[in-house]
Amino acid sequence: MNEEIEEYLQSMGKKAVEYANSFDVVFSYSEKDVKDLEAILDYYSNDLKNTKDKPSKKQIYSMSLIWGSYLGELIIKYINPKLSWVKEDVFGDGEIIHLQDGDTRIFPIDKVYKRLINGEEDSIISFYDVIKK
Repeated sequence: MNEEIEEYLQSMGKKAVEYANSFDVVFSYSEKDVKDLEAILDYYSNDLKNTKDKPSKKQIYSMSLIWGSYLGELIIKYINPKLSWVKEDVFGDGEIIHLQDGDTRIFPIDKVYKRLINGEEDSIISFYDVIKK
């Protein structure tokens, strides 16, 4: 089952690469992409605040899957290659997709969701930097 999740999220990460092109941004699976991703999420976050027709939580989560998958792939590549995507009930309120290596769990999709909803106070740059330390 984890293999299916891994493949699905890798395909979501590839969508992020495609979507970044519409912002004239080229994602190359390098650490510099974190800053570009932050800028893209800032655009979407501001757009969400200023739109009359608010998207549903499910629509925002769909966006989070795409951008969070890419962020997760960067975390795997540059911070901990032992991490893998899993879907499990971590907090007792339903299954959640996240990265795991033993007892270490990282939630890049949820972080992107918070970034979209809360704005720059939930910066993914600082999230990435904290994980890297």
